[in-house]
Amino acid sequence: MKINASYLALFGCFGLAGSLAGQTNGESSGTSPHGDPYTPVGSISVTPTVVQPGVQPNMVWGIEYPKAAGDLSDIDTAGGVTPKTTVDVKVRVMGVAWQYGNTLLPTALWVRVGAASAWELVFFGSGEDVNPEKVVFERKGVLPGTRIDFSARGQSPTGPWYSTRSTSTPELTVLGMVNGDNVPEFAPAYEQGRIESFMTPFLDDNNTRVVLGPHDIIHTFELGSTNPGDWWFDMQDIVCVTTLSEKKTGAGSNTKFENPGAASVTGGSTGTLDDKKMIQSGRKLAR
Repeated sequence: MKINASYLALFGCFGLAGSLAGQTNGESSGTSPHGDPYTPVGSISVTPTVVQPGVQPNMVWGIEYPKAAGDLSDIDTAGGVTPKTTVDVKVRVMGVAWQYGNTLLPTALWVRVGAASAWELVFFGSGEDVNPEKVVFERKGVLPGTRIDFSARGQSPTGPWYSTRSTSTPELTVLGMVNGDNVPEFAPAYEQGRIESFMTPFLDDNNTRVVLGPHDIIHTFELGSTNPGDWWFDMQDIVCVTTLSEKKTGAGSNTKFENPGAASVTGGSTGTLDDKKMIQSGRKLAR
């Protein structure tokens, strides 16, 4: 049986409209308008609903396609994130693999919103303190062009802390990756399959590409070495995921984006890490 191509297109549109039931005009029962972030939302209407031979239907298409992290922000080679539009930011720590033998050692993670702003300590602890469901940092209404940086460091087994690894420096000790990116070839752990368990949900079956939601950015840190190629250089000493989202008003094809004014940031251009006096040189791990 042969079917006219125009009929196929029309049937396909009816199928899409049916799949969007309950999600017209960007609305859904989930926390995100898109539910599954890869699913378009909106509405399609066709009149007349019954098409007679020789009658050309009128179709109104109001579909919104979800944006990817690359649509919402620029990510430079050092892992710094610069939004292209006003976004809300949430950060979660997904895992820490920093220890000496069987002794878990503490790490610290900072976030800075705005290149002239102070660093904010958002996580302090070892692997056993990680809760992947917990949002450790949240900032609403970050304006376009506002650079977001990440920084981390780990304590040595003798007490002093290693130097800071940061997206504000060009060293290959921090990576920012989005869905589909290749994992670092210069880190032996990925080549040799020494992947931490908390990293496997974010990698494909071959451990070669990153698997993330379209609005997510994963940052992986190497805290012990600055020499790519060292067998212990594994780029997974601490791992965090940043989720970007646009705040919207309106509905359907008339959707508009809010501009709430200046983003809320923490004062002073000190250029130093705000550790809230929790991190001191020579501090011993309390056990």
